[in-house]
Amino acid sequence: MSRAVAVRRQSQVHAPRRTAAGGTTSCGIAAALVVATAIVYAPIRHNAFVRYDDYGYIVDNPYVTAGLTWKSVGWAATAFHMGNWHPLTLLSHIVDYQIFGLNAGAHHLVSVAVHILNTLLLFGVLARMTARPWRSAFVAGLFALHPLHVESVAWASERKDVLSTCFWLLSMWAYVGYVRRPNVPRYLVVLLMFLAALLSKPMAVTLPFALLLLDVWPLGRWSRQRPAALIIEKLPLILLAGIVSVITLAAQGKAGATAAVLPFSERAANAVVSYATYLAQMIWPARLAVLYIFEAPLPMWKIAGSLMLLVVLTAAALWEGRRSPYLLVGWLWYVGTLVPAIGLIHIGSEAMADRFTYVPLIGIFIILAWGIPDLLASWKYRQAACAAAAAAVLLACGIQTTHQVKLWRDTTTLFEHALAVTRDNYVAHSIIGLLEMEQGRRDDALPHYTEIVRVAAKFTPVEPYYSDAQYNIGLILAGRGDAEAAKAHYLAALATNPLHGKAHAGLAAILAAQGDTTGAVAQYREAVRVTPDLASAHTNLAIALETLGQPDEALVHYTEAVHLEPQRAEARCNLGAALATAGRLAEAIEQYRAALALKPQLVEARMGLAALEARPVD
Repeated sequence: MSRAVAVRRQSQVHAPRRTAAGGTTSCGIAAALVVATAIVYAPIRHNAFVRYDDYGYIVDNPYVTAGLTWKSVGWAATAFHMGNWHPLTLLSHIVDYQIFGLNAGAHHLVSVAVHILNTLLLFGVLARMTARPWRSAFVAGLFALHPLHVESVAWASERKDVLSTCFWLLSMWAYVGYVRRPNVPRYLVVLLMFLAALLSKPMAVTLPFALLLLDVWPLGRWSRQRPAALIIEKLPLILLAGIVSVITLAAQGKAGATAAVLPFSERAANAVVSYATYLAQMIWPARLAVLYIFEAPLPMWKIAGSLMLLVVLTAAALWEGRRSPYLLVGWLWYVGTLVPAIGLIHIGSEAMADRFTYVPLIGIFIILAWGIPDLLASWKYRQAACAAAAAAVLLACGIQTTHQVKLWRDTTTLFEHALAVTRDNYVAHSIIGLLEMEQGRRDDALPHYTEIVRVAAKFTPVEPYYSDAQYNIGLILAGRGDAEAAKAHYLAALATNPLHGKAHAGLAAILAAQGDTTGAVAQYREAVRVTPDLASAHTNLAIALETLGQPDEALVHYTEAVHLEPQRAEARCNLGAALATAGRLAEAIEQYRAALALKPQLVEARMGLAALEARPVD
């Protein structure tokens, strides 16, 4: 067979004619994917926002809760928020709030809808490129139903994941159209969709690399055109990715997210282990957690075993890729698209995360969908066996995914599960401890903070978790009346974080109670210096200053406390008393009245106001 004839036949494979039967099959598959995904994710409508980024993104974000305004849109376009620049994601949260308010279930259902759209796009673009609807359906089914993808869908803060992938897949779809009929407008659509993906989540920077892989298989361009020309064709996309990468690094640097907590050797070791662990979790998705903490140092057997696995799989993909190019493409897709999130640049406290697999595992799914049928090509019952096995795998994934969705029901459920399936998870202990404190169960919170201190002893103290834990232990012990033990923990917090304003204030309160007013004033001054918005420290500093006979400076801090908490009646009552002492009676009466408007039963304000109103007018 001549090369020209081979190329022509290859082209026919990648540009199949649509038939009525084929169209019916694809529509049926698409409908099944929609129904299955909707059923599996149905419990999400009962889930709440979680106290891990959701409040920063949505609940406590004044720009989001202002709704769709020019100011909020401008903020979304320009803000470096939560260590990222992702304007389309922020805009999607604003639109959701405009429509649904703080109805968490509705926000989650929007993410599910985008995930379903992604599933259909993945199925459609694969079937379009390969003319293999059933194999494409299996890839899309695994994408839709695999438990590793729950985090991307069930976590409101990960809207950026599903949204970015939506534009990624639209860019792939546009790219297939461009390949078949190359022209500038079609290329601009590819570029525009890629830009939208980047503006949703910067992890999409690897799309140009992924498009080059598609040129190898299934589009077959690598063998028909000069590779250099295909690379040059991607240069505008690569330039765009580079620009967004620089902006992202600046955003993460500004947020302190890229601080080098671990040396590069340990980050590289973690990356190798993470590649292998994701594969293991794909095969057996058990003990999944919202957060996996860095294990340092990693055992040598784990590093060596993971590295050996990666070397063997890479060698196999290179060797077999000559006959079955989907093996090489799928493997390089997995390895390459994970690079931005594999941890070589340390961002945050996680060693790895389920959400990072949302796009990369598509490559492994392709290997399974094409490789297993090809491996069984000579078996008489291959078709029936593959269909039964695929159905069983998807059913098992769906059951486990429904269970995983329910773990995201609320913050307590999510992080208690994380504590059950991970070790030394100081972040989970911190969040559960915070919830216990907020609900007044300080004795229940104490073991969590004690565990954080114990875990931190194994590493360099991890901030702010270590100093916060020491502070909270001090707060709990002070509440029990154990002042000296509380003081020791406040000092321990300040030893690692001298800028911990609440620890300074806690130490000051103990000194004041012990009669060391001068020492207390010094600590309160430091508290308001490092944490100017700590209203309680301003109030207590003012009280201590009055004790030392410095009413003028005390008045300044009472005034600042009211400025910081204008809706707190006690703060206005304190300011009223200070103004009365200074002889500013009209202002004092105003503050007392404001305090009573906020809290009519506040006895101190009522008595102070009555005393001033009873005075004779000069």
